[in-house]
Amino acid sequence: MSDLTKLTTLKDVEDNYNIFLIDLWGVVHNGLELFANVKSVLTRLKKKNKIIFFITNAPRRSSVIANQLNDFGLSNKFYNHIVSSGEITWLSLKKNYEKKKCFLIGPPRDYHLVEGLNIEVVEDYSKGADIIINTGPWGDNDVLENYTDLLNSLIKFNSLMICSNPDKTVIRGKNFMICAGLLAEYYEKIGGKVIYFGKPHNNIYEFCYKLIQGEKKILVIGDSLENDIKGANLQKLDSLLITNGIHRQVNNNKDIDKEKLDDLIKQKNIKPKFVMRKLN
Repeated sequence: MSDLTKLTTLKDVEDNYNIFLIDLWGVVHNGLELFANVKSVLTRLKKKNKIIFFITNAPRRSSVIANQLNDFGLSNKFYNHIVSSGEITWLSLKKNYEKKKCFLIGPPRDYHLVEGLNIEVVEDYSKGADIIINTGPWGDNDVLENYTDLLNSLIKFNSLMICSNPDKTVIRGKNFMICAGLLAEYYEKIGGKVIYFGKPHNNIYEFCYKLIQGEKKILVIGDSLENDIKGANLQKLDSLLITNGIHRQVNNNKDIDKEKLDDLIKQKNIKPKFVMRKLN
């Protein structure tokens, strides 16, 4: 961390920015509950008239995520916008893929991504489909091997995969789960074509920029080097890595292990500007 700034609190740098693109899963909550101090941080930023985006790779529409956050006790007074990979997936499906035959991979809670669209959902994949909408595994305990036969069958029809969550893994509570990005990665390896919506890809940032007026002094906050921090790097935006999330292996009992973090950054070749163990 020789040329990486370690923060003790966001207060150290927050006055240098007017817009914050904050990841949800791993920074704000763990899928089950909010992390401590999150409300106080958001309250402080709002009092300073900062613009807060929750920018997430959740394969759900923004209104669904708003309801989930409300259930966690985080009403819309704590933020300005929710921009999800699920929302921009739905908008793209409406614009480009209506009247297509679609096979869905993902749990029923994500099926609202085809609601309000003129898309035919097929249940028998043996007859093929024009597109595959991939929102993630059907079961929380699934592994990639559960899906290889299915994907090997769909590739024969040259079906286009639309991946609405580029994440490969996520932590729910204390447990790691595979995500849609891992299935998409395998589909590409066997020759399939995949369109990704969400971080680190350009489309989700372009959507955010359209909602921003005036000066853009932006800080990206996230827990994933490959999605949050890489996305920020590609957009030439400053970023803050939270290490209590998906890269928690770089932590020790008291703090962040400098050598482990340096090794991870070198391995991924993705570098944040700031690092902090948790948002506070």
